[in-house]
Amino acid sequence: MKILILTESAGNPRSFPVEDMTELEETYPYLIREEYKHAVFWQLSYGNITTEELTSQACAYLTHWNPDLIIVHSGLNDCRPEAFTDFQKYIITNLSGRLAQYLKKYMYHPKLIKIRKIQRVSARRFRKTIKKLKLIFNDSNIIWLEISVDDSYDEIRPGVIRRMAKYNSILKEFYKDNVINLQAELSRENGFTTDKLHWNSTGHKLVARKLIEKINTLNIT
Repeated sequence: MKILILTESAGNPRSFPVEDMTELEETYPYLIREEYKHAVFWQLSYGNITTEELTSQACAYLTHWNPDLIIVHSGLNDCRPEAFTDFQKYIITNLSGRLAQYLKKYMYHPKLIKIRKIQRVSARRFRKTIKKLKLIFNDSNIIWLEISVDDSYDEIRPGVIRRMAKYNSILKEFYKDNVINLQAELSRENGFTTDKLHWNSTGHKLVARKLIEKINTLNIT
């Protein structure tokens, strides 16, 4: 069995802060490897990346590998509300002077995010990206992890819960039962880190368990 794992930052280990420390061996991709020792794995994990950027790496380099299973964990960076576009952030970061310092200080301020409500990737573009992945890897089983954050993250990024629900509905439109629901269980079992965004060791164990349950129903050899 050949398994390709595509993740954003929540799939990675964390070394800080201390109370959120998660070792590599505690992450769900590693736990999946331990469960399927006979499988061949390839993993691509990037922080702060959009789904188009992440999946394009697989589409460009791994189509001929023909993975039996693709596990995708992406979407939050597409839909999360922002106060500035990526280009505006780049300009602000490279500016100097008092105005630049002021803008840098408030770049992620909840009030400013609530006012501007910028999204990095439109719902239409997100739909096009996930459709493309399914068409290119039409012989692969694709499992998508539900976009999820703790409900309290909406205080940090006003509007994120509503946006997230919309993008999750797009995922379920294409991948149906192969979208693994996570939000409710991660919140109930305190699986989120203190930033209400990433996962602690408890969260990774939960996700690994749900993935293994799903994979075992697919009858992949």
